[in-house]
Amino acid sequence: MFLKLQFVKKKFFLKDSFKISRENKKFIKTIIIKLTENDKAGFAECVPYRRYGETQEKIFLYLKSNECEITKLIRQNRLQEIKYLSLRTALELAFKHLNLKKKNKYYFKKKYQTSITIPIFDQEKLKKIIHKFKNVNFIKVKVNKNNILKTIKFINKRCPKSKIIIDANEGLNFILLKKIIKDLEKLNVIIIEQPLKYGLDYKLKNIKTKILFCADESFHIKNKNKILKYYQVINLKLDKFGGLSKSLEIIKFLRRKNKKILLGCMVSSSLSIIPALSLAKYCDFLDLDGAYFLKKDFKNGITYKDSNLLLNKNFISLNKKGPQENLEGLFKKIS
Repeated sequence: MFLKLQFVKKKFFLKDSFKISRENKKFIKTIIIKLTENDKAGFAECVPYRRYGETQEKIFLYLKSNECEITKLIRQNRLQEIKYLSLRTALELAFKHLNLKKKNKYYFKKKYQTSITIPIFDQEKLKKIIHKFKNVNFIKVKVNKNNILKTIKFINKRCPKSKIIIDANEGLNFILLKKIIKDLEKLNVIIIEQPLKYGLDYKLKNIKTKILFCADESFHIKNKNKILKYYQVINLKLDKFGGLSKSLEIIKFLRRKNKKILLGCMVSSSLSIIPALSLAKYCDFLDLDGAYFLKKDFKNGITYKDSNLLLNKNFISLNKKGPQENLEGLFKKIS
């Protein structure tokens, strides 16, 4: 078959700053992948994972320098040889999207329940935006070691029916966590995600609590066996494992270990979130709010209402001239 690979840089600005314990984003930089065969095209988004040394610049240069070889690897189903996991993910998803168009089949639900994240804000900002979360069933709260208890108390008071997932992104320390854990149990906190830095996971065994601990940064394709015994929940992101196929293997592995699964994402466009939904039925919790933070997503992309992620069938149209064919003209300049 004749397969044509194209790629273009894309920058998305955010509605507000997205601050976590180790960084603060005002925009994200991705790479949009297009695979064409005859009159059909498949699309996907590569979201570089900075925590593991990936950047848009590195991946784009890799694509430019190895375009023919990468196309060959796609045709021969040898994606495991692609250097960057997030790129491996995007190439697999674009190829799957292309094949779905050939078959003219796409199965999806119109609505999914997901958590919605509150980044790290100062108290004044938090007061201004908290009314938006009153009807959100699962609120994910980004925290660091400063004012964590005050922040969670404030959110719990104003959203008493909401279950809370705390995400520290490795930003807490053992002494603080042990000190406040009983208070957090009273505030409708159900999960604490990656409280300690990778390598310090073993300290969690010394904290007795009904709250579930969730591994994110610590659970990666290179070290998936080392830390399982310290966590009850695992954050699964396609970009950490190189795509859907490998992620399905990881899901089976985690089920054998009796672990719960939180299906996560990066801050990204609808083009990243929609393919991840194919794994939703295998997971216990969804955290797929990546497109919620964009000032401008792709046309007809995902919308969020309270805890509901809503799909627009026009975005995932499989028609020859469907909306994804040009993705707002991104590829016109290089076609």
